[in-house]
Amino acid sequence: MITTEQKKGSQPSLLVLDSAYTLEKIRELGIEPSITCRDIDGFFRHVWSVHPFASLLTTPEWSPQFGPPVLHELAPRHTFIEGKVGRFGWLGWFFSLNFLIAQLGLFISLTRLIRREQIAVIRVGDPNYLGLFGLALKAVTGVPMLIRINGNNDKVRENTGRALYPRFFRTAAVEKKVEAFVLPRADMIAAPNQDNVDFAISSGANPEHTTIFRYGNLLAPEHLMLPEDRGTDTALFEKLGIEPGQFLLCIGRLESVKFPDDAVHILSAAVKAGHDVKLFFAGDGDMRSDLLALGHQLGVGDRIVFGGNQNQKSLSQLNAHTACVISPLTGRALSEAALGGAPIAAYDLDWQSDLVETGKTGELVAFRDVDAFGAAVCRLLADRDYAHKMGQGARARAREMLDPEILDAHERTEYTKLMARFAPR
Repeated sequence: MITTEQKKGSQPSLLVLDSAYTLEKIRELGIEPSITCRDIDGFFRHVWSVHPFASLLTTPEWSPQFGPPVLHELAPRHTFIEGKVGRFGWLGWFFSLNFLIAQLGLFISLTRLIRREQIAVIRVGDPNYLGLFGLALKAVTGVPMLIRINGNNDKVRENTGRALYPRFFRTAAVEKKVEAFVLPRADMIAAPNQDNVDFAISSGANPEHTTIFRYGNLLAPEHLMLPEDRGTDTALFEKLGIEPGQFLLCIGRLESVKFPDDAVHILSAAVKAGHDVKLFFAGDGDMRSDLLALGHQLGVGDRIVFGGNQNQKSLSQLNAHTACVISPLTGRALSEAALGGAPIAAYDLDWQSDLVETGKTGELVAFRDVDAFGAAVCRLLADRDYAHKMGQGARARAREMLDPEILDAHERTEYTKLMARFAPR
């Protein structure tokens, strides 16, 4: 009979530090597959996903702001741990100290978890705060650390002039120094595309220990359906106040790093060219009021629809029925748009040129050339046969690039190589 300890010894477990989404937001958006896929179809015995400061972002109804970390059983092989922004309610007036105490308590709990559950790899979701946290766990436990890079931080800071995480690092210069400290000390770097890998290497990462983990196995099953099999959810479009085929779609956070204001200028160009369309923002953020003000300034304020965060079923409908997806800078959602057969116009920024190629899979324009972007969108709106052809090309390329089975096999190989480097001799 095989004992529990023997099972643990024969199959690795994974610890993931990721602050992209709280569990509350994951359930609201219906993106559980992006978390449960982390076991790579049973390769990892168990996956512990940790948001170190979740209560900073959750609603009061979801969880108290202060206290010890909370564990949620997400699936048989998956546990989600939500850390708190502070340990004690009575210390709420002293945020920095309370935060430090809470994070120290979480750190101690995770070191015990790593040893008890024989965690084989620590994976972190950015090279900044999480990178420092993961590096400290690695130093104490000796477990190798993989950093998942999800963007070209240098390009984003260059174009915004701001730090990506101003709550932790007040200036872009400090943030860059942190990356230069953390990235060379990572045991492996994984990124969704070569552009992001190049950023890591330029920041000191070892080129021999880098790999590409694309988005395909993170996607919800709704996005893998054929567009024609998705039907048309008439009630959804009536609720959202848009008509199928008569709206431009921009998916992402309404924050300066995503350049949503350019989408408003593009809407204005399309309307001036005689196209009767609306602009639908699927996402939310601090720029919402500014975007509406810009829309009124350009005379298209009544054509902007703020849909807020949408679940995966709604997004699969929006992608399949949009006149054009506007992508100033989009990550995983660009994959979903392509799989939906949507005509896409995008900036040549980050990984977008991997998927979007002018005349084959959409329209790719120079970064921040808003006039060229507007012209590209108008080209797709004016020639629906061309737009359909681009959408079909984008879907074909996305299917080729993002096959979940191929990506799973690649990830299993890379994790095996990483763990072999640290196996006892």
